Amino acid sequence: MDLNLLSTFSSVYKHCSITKAADELELSQPAISAALKRLEVQIGKQLFVRSGRGISPTSSAIALAHKIEEPLTVMQSVGESFESLTLYCRENLQLFIHDIDGLVIYEAPLEEDVLIDDLIQQKVDLVLDVLSVTSSALVVEPLFEEPAVSVCRIDHPRINGSIALDHYYQEQHIALKIRRNGQNAVEFLSDGPQKQRNIAIETSSLASLLMLSSKTDFIGSCPQSLALAWRETLGLQVLPMPLGLKKIRYNMIYHKRFQYDEFHIEMRRKLKQRFASL
Repeated sequence: MDLNLLSTFSSVYKHCSITKAADELELSQPAISAALKRLEVQIGKQLFVRSGRGISPTSSAIALAHKIEEPLTVMQSVGESFESLTLYCRENLQLFIHDIDGLVIYEAPLEEDVLIDDLIQQKVDLVLDVLSVTSSALVVEPLFEEPAVSVCRIDHPRINGSIALDHYYQEQHIALKIRRNGQNAVEFLSDGPQKQRNIAIETSSLASLLMLSSKTDFIGSCPQSLALAWRETLGLQVLPMPLGLKKIRYNMIYHKRFQYDEFHIEMRRKLKQRFASL
């Protein structure tokens, strides 16, 4: 059977759209439709039916998709040669991997649905993030863990070396806008409900959070490795979190088609090695 027909079918099945498949494969819509018809003739079964303004897979299409997913992934990766790997990376991790040859690094999107869509559509080769996904098209591989810490300026008028839970809630906070699994950073790391913090400033950047913590009386929360890297430069106190949060667990997330790619495997090995010492 023609691999190109199966690749076209896979794209249409993934998007439930001939238009989107045509955009992804850089083919015309008539070419996509013709390829589907040829495949239907070869297997003797209808694969898609009209559904409103779009199309829906038949039971035969669903069965075929499940049957070809893994072998198609392997076949599509044969002969591919990466010169570089496109990476979405959490802001706090970029400091530690910027000098690894072969990486083209972009900050991970704030919106987790955008991040997942870009992975599934293979607009990005690898993601380093705290997100855990359940899509069968994606592989989630643990990278490393670290605690979250509180930060404030070194000459803070009310904080010196530690902060108790009651005191923590009395202070004003700098919060991150980023959400994962529908939760803010503190909720994401909590085992249960937490008391509402007094949020003075909300920012999408950890760098902004650290700068604001160093120049105001507000306190922030961030990954320990980032806080320690900038503690002396910015004049920060780095304090244990009084909330008893879980450790931050970072994952490498990538499309299944790259699971056995030699270049991709080597880059994942380098990333694991780099973070092993943190």
